Amino acid sequence: MEYTVHSINPKLSRTHDLSAKRHTGLADLHMHTNYSDGVASVERVLAHIRDHTPLDVIAITDHDTIEGALRARDLVAQNEYPFEVIVGEEVSTREGHLLTLFINTRIPPGLSIERSIELAHAQGGLAIVAHPFHRLFRFSVQREVMERLWRQPDVHPDGVETLNASFAGIGCFRHATRLARMRYHWAETGSSDAHTLNAIGVARTMYPGSGAEAVRAALRERQTQARGGYWPLREYGHLYAHHRANGGAIAERRAAAARERKRNMREAGREPTLI
Repeated sequence: MEYTVHSINPKLSRTHDLSAKRHTGLADLHMHTNYSDGVASVERVLAHIRDHTPLDVIAITDHDTIEGALRARDLVAQNEYPFEVIVGEEVSTREGHLLTLFINTRIPPGLSIERSIELAHAQGGLAIVAHPFHRLFRFSVQREVMERLWRQPDVHPDGVETLNASFAGIGCFRHATRLARMRYHWAETGSSDAHTLNAIGVARTMYPGSGAEAVRAALRERQTQARGGYWPLREYGHLYAHHRANGGAIAERRAAAARERKRNMREAGREPTLI
């Protein structure tokens, strides 16, 4: 069985992609705006996706907030965009990052990964483990936690982000794909984890049909496939420059999230393990 990263040009014109969209959709289920640590505003993100990608579904998944995702959903509903928006959040659980999709209420950071999954499911949402197995990234869910989730009879994620286009996914694709297919049997997703505009769509999820509800059904039925590659090197430079120019605001948002995470962990009777 082959586990290669398939490269599809994310800059394909939308006209070129229309005939295929009736049968196979393209979704990017993990990206950030300036509501967390992304470079661009929601408006610029939506315009870029409309003008420069063939995506028919996106999920805005800012860190520990859904404000940007709700704004994106409202803007797309009010205007003619050729794609749909899933409200999502990248939740900072005690064990690492978790993507929650199709949610309406923010999930607080600092809870166990099991509790975070429960809160997503309670509101009809789905939970995807983000960029697992990276040994050097402190917010990557590790094998022992994945095994714990696998053994849970009632609480488990709906999918695994087998292809993450950022540094958090480098070196993990084959391992994550093999385990998702051979052991866990959870849906596979590919996502850009974009923090800059030109990283959007670099990795993506293919699924049968088109539209957000087709994405939901494909994840539940494990009919998704990860496709794409990794961020171009220049995007790291763009992100670094943005963080240097806006470091104070970004640092304050991160500090506030860290304080909330630690408070929730103390209330749960656990010492914080993430900083």
